[in-house]
Amino acid sequence: MLAIDGPVVVEPKLDGLAIRALYRAGRLDLVATRGDGRTGEDVTERVRRLEIDGLPARLVGADLSVEVRGEVFMADARFPAAQTARAALDGAPFVNPRNAAAGILRKGDAAYAGLLTFAAYDVVSVDQAQATVADPSYSARLTVVEQAGVGTARALAPWLAGGEPVVLTGEPGTVAVRSAVAALAERRPDLGFPIDGIVVKADLDEDRARLGSGSRTPRWSVAYKYEAETAVTRVVAITTGVGRTGRLAIRVEVEPVFVGGTTITFATGHNATWMLEKDVRVGDTVVIKRANDVIPYIESVVLDERPADSTPWTPPATDPNGGEWDKSTLLWRSTDPSLSVGATIRYAVSRDALDIEGIGTEIVESLVEQGLVADVADLFSLDVETLTSLPLGEGRMLGAKNAVKIAAEIERAKGAAWNRVITALGIRMTGRTMGRRLAAAIPTLDLLRAATARDLAAVDGIGPIRAAAIREGLDDLEARGVLGRLVAAGVHTGTAPDPEDTVALPLAGMTVVVSGAVPGYSRTTVAELVEANGGKASSSVSSATSLLVSEPSTSSKYVKATDLGVRIVTPAEFLEMVG
Repeated sequence: MLAIDGPVVVEPKLDGLAIRALYRAGRLDLVATRGDGRTGEDVTERVRRLEIDGLPARLVGADLSVEVRGEVFMADARFPAAQTARAALDGAPFVNPRNAAAGILRKGDAAYAGLLTFAAYDVVSVDQAQATVADPSYSARLTVVEQAGVGTARALAPWLAGGEPVVLTGEPGTVAVRSAVAALAERRPDLGFPIDGIVVKADLDEDRARLGSGSRTPRWSVAYKYEAETAVTRVVAITTGVGRTGRLAIRVEVEPVFVGGTTITFATGHNATWMLEKDVRVGDTVVIKRANDVIPYIESVVLDERPADSTPWTPPATDPNGGEWDKSTLLWRSTDPSLSVGATIRYAVSRDALDIEGIGTEIVESLVEQGLVADVADLFSLDVETLTSLPLGEGRMLGAKNAVKIAAEIERAKGAAWNRVITALGIRMTGRTMGRRLAAAIPTLDLLRAATARDLAAVDGIGPIRAAAIREGLDDLEARGVLGRLVAAGVHTGTAPDPEDTVALPLAGMTVVVSGAVPGYSRTTVAELVEANGGKASSSVSSATSLLVSEPSTSSKYVKATDLGVRIVTPAEFLEMVG
């Protein structure tokens, strides 16, 4: 419980998609997703098209400038309408309401207008505004925005703790909060909207200021997460495959069972050692749980119901091509690059790498099966004629219209930023963050080719073990001619900077943390912007932080930066800095 006697607010912890919405003079001005906690994606126009309940385009009877933070979700009652709209658009059915909410917000199609709901869990004043919400208590600020038409988490369960702040002094206050936790848990199956817990927050700003914030969360708020839902089902099959980096992937197929709002047919098998220790077998009755209400896994095996004729599962002795597994870690890996081609290509075309729109799983699988693509460099040899006749399922072909679009995307991808090209190589122990760090430290392909393991280990955040894996991956790509073919195709492979220009970059030598949304940028592209201007993108505020990009707020990053004396600029000021 919180170390205060003052009033607290008790409200449901929603399981939706976190966004923040900024109103200026009563009009909806900006909506952004939370992203990775530092930067989010600007979804303003999508939200306007979707006409989300609880997030009006114009505040009712108020010209306030205020920021509301909360969750977008789909109520259970609206899921059938979403499925109908999805079918009308010839789309595959949504898996569950949360999946529907995510897909609808990502696309922003007006066909889904009115099907999503917003509920705020924070209200923040806007500095230098003529009219804002500056009440000294959270509950009072909620009341103001509720009256202006904004939905709130509190309003979804007004019966919690009587709908009023609870004073914690003495046993009655503690009992009231515990009763609210139990009451919400009891009603959870019938609420009609997704939650994964309950939150208890200090109501008064003076209590919040006194308690302060930790490195990740405020000390004036306590979240209680309910146990993930479980269900009992039976193992139908255990299958294995090879992932993007050659890792042995184990998937446990189970009889369909409904858990946490979705039908589960597969669960993760983690790794070979885990499977052997759990002794999961085909035919076993198992308890399935969804970790963080997202990833299904086997919590336990019901041994009393194991069939008498069951046989232990054994991992494959070799990879599918007969090669030995690399068992130097728990995650066994194949060293045969041909086995992970499909996953490697899917990763290369993804939003975090080359961002080639239109190439989905079905197209990747066909490209690999037809022998047209064996590595990332092969993508750049594809032309409209080849793509047009690409066979798909059920006797279909890709067709000229789609082929033209994909060919144009591939041509555009030749100019992708150097860090994205590095990411697209799919080298083991790299990803978008390591791609940016490598690109910043080693600005051209020629320099990367020549870099020794010692050179790579000197790059921030890499170290000797990761460096050895990266050097090994580069050697493999070189031996297979991938790097040379990328150059021949005209793919951007970095630019050697002028030392004088580097010194003049506006963020040279600075460690920059971005909290919240920067208009027009996603979490990946804003980090790229920081590093393109000489800075280093970081996720947390510390004494090493040079600059925090954030609107004024009570977030832990903002409070910590203020305490440390870190320079703070707004997103608009940041964009002016980098030109």
